[in-house]
Amino acid sequence: MNKDINVTDETLMNGVKNNDYVSYNKLFMRYYGRLCQYAYTMLENREDAEDVVQELFLNLWNSRKRMEMIGNVSGYLFKMAKNIALNHIRSVKNYQILLDGCQDVTELYYEENQLETEEFRMALYDCIERLPERSREVLILCRVKGFKQKEISEKLSISVKTIKNQIWTSLRRLRKCLEIKGL
Repeated sequence: MNKDINVTDETLMNGVKNNDYVSYNKLFMRYYGRLCQYAYTMLENREDAEDVVQELFLNLWNSRKRMEMIGNVSGYLFKMAKNIALNHIRSVKNYQILLDGCQDVTELYYEENQLETEEFRMALYDCIERLPERSREVLILCRVKGFKQKEISEKLSISVKTIKNQIWTSLRRLRKCLEIKGL
């Protein structure tokens, strides 16, 4: 008989609060699958659902000292999953809006005459060079070389969510840099 079944969620959460990694791992094993399924119902993407649950448990561990004891651990974890999934949905929508806006801005610049286009291209290259190395690498792989986010993820050994965030941040920085240059 597995004695872990008899350990309550509250006991495990107390252990987490007291830096007990074994309790944290048991809580993770107990809820990971169910939380992934729950997040999947909102996101309809397995990788995003797994990212949400991993972020949840990372946040749980990182904030363990500040946690107030809660009565319903299961409800607390599912509420955390819901909030992180909703934040993910919002960030994806904002990312898409920014991408669409950047596409419009880029098309607008390229409609101008050749001299202005060359000036824009030089400014754009300068702004790209100013990006942090990892952001620049991800942006070039995605926008210049045409790699899909999953391919970039595998090539650089980082999550697809990190790739999305890198692209979003890079595009925001490029837009700001071009605005500063008056373009």
